Amino acid sequence: MGVQSVLVRQPGRRSGACPAAEWDGGASREWVHLTGVHDTVAGTLTLYVNGAFAGSTTLEGSFYADQSMYIGAGSYTGGALANHFPGTVDDVRLFDRPLSADEVGQMFRQRPLVAGRWTFQEASGSPLVTPDASAAGNDMTLNGGATIGSGWVDGGVNLDGVDDYGVTSAVPVNTSTSFTVTAWAQAAAVPEDGVALFNVPGTTQSAFTVRYQPSSAPDIDPGRWEIAMAAADTSDASVARINNSQFFSPTDWTHLALVYDGFGKHLSLYVNGELEEVACADTDGDGASDDSGCTDKLSWAEDVLTFKATQPMQLGRARTGAGTWGDYWPGTVSDVWAFQGALAADQVRLLALGLPGMPTDVPSGDF
Repeated sequence: MGVQSVLVRQPGRRSGACPAAEWDGGASREWVHLTGVHDTVAGTLTLYVNGAFAGSTTLEGSFYADQSMYIGAGSYTGGALANHFPGTVDDVRLFDRPLSADEVGQMFRQRPLVAGRWTFQEASGSPLVTPDASAAGNDMTLNGGATIGSGWVDGGVNLDGVDDYGVTSAVPVNTSTSFTVTAWAQAAAVPEDGVALFNVPGTTQSAFTVRYQPSSAPDIDPGRWEIAMAAADTSDASVARINNSQFFSPTDWTHLALVYDGFGKHLSLYVNGELEEVACADTDGDGASDDSGCTDKLSWAEDVLTFKATQPMQLGRARTGAGTWGDYWPGTVSDVWAFQGALAADQVRLLALGLPGMPTDVPSGDF
C-alpha cells in the first residue's frame, strides 16, 4: 500500500499516462496538486487532482521495488529514462499507507501560496505605481489622485471616495479554486451608501466583491461587511452573499479576510480575525428557532460556486449593475494580501494582529 503526492506546474499541454484517470494540465502554467493512492487491500489505484477524486481503476497485486525512485522521468522494463516532465515539481511526499479522500483534500487545502502583497510603503511614476512585495511582481497602479501615506500596518493608500482606486497589473489569484484576499481598511466617515473595498470583475458578473453596506440607523447599528460571489459570468448566474456585522464602526481600522475553499465550496468572511456565528435560540431542541422571526447570523456559506476571472483586481471601486464603475471607497487601505489557497482560521487571526514588518510569507499561525 502507498501514496505519492506531488505539486507540479507545466509550461504546456501534456497528458499524464495513468490507468486510473488522465490529467490534462492545460497551457495555463498553473500549479496542480496530484495524488496517486494504491490500495492493495481494495485492489485499486486512484488519482486525485487538486484534492478532488479524478478516477480509479482495478490494480490487484503488488511487488517490492528495490530500485531508486525517479522524479520527472520514468524507466520502464529496464530501459533508459524517458517521458521527461517539462515543468517544475515541488513538495513530493510518500506515504506507506493509503490516504482517505478527506486526508487528500486536507493535504491540498493546507498549502496556500502568497500570490501578491501590497504594503503601500512606496510608489513612483504618474500615475503612481506601488510595487508588489511578493515574487509575483503584480504591481498596482493608483489612479484618480490616490496617495500613499501611513497605514495600520506599515504604509497605506488614501482614496477619496470620488474617483480614486487601485488596479493590479493582472488578476492575482485563480478565482475558480481556493484563494484568500485580506486587507486593513478605515473609512474617513461612515458611508451613506454601499462602497467597495475589492472587486474582481468578469464580462457580465464579478467573481467577487467585498463591500461595506451601511445601516439605516448608524447610531446604533454599524452596518455590515459583505461578500458577493457569482457562480458564473452570465447575467442569470446565482450570486451568493454573506455578511459580517461583528465590528464597531467602519471608521475604525478593520481587518477583512475573504477565504474561499474551492475544494469544499465554502466561502467565509472574517472581520478582525473572527467569523460571525450567532445562532437563534432553540431551547426545546426541535431544530427550529424559538422565535420564528429570528435568523441565524453566519458569515460563511457552503455550496458556493464561482468562476475563473481574467481581469485585474480593483481596489476601492466596483463595476455596478449598469456596467459602469462606482461605489468608490472613501478612506485608507493598508497591507493587502492575496493567497492562492485557503488560509486556516489561525492564519487569518495572525494577519489580523496587524504586526508591522511582517515578512511576505504564508503566516505560520503560531502566535
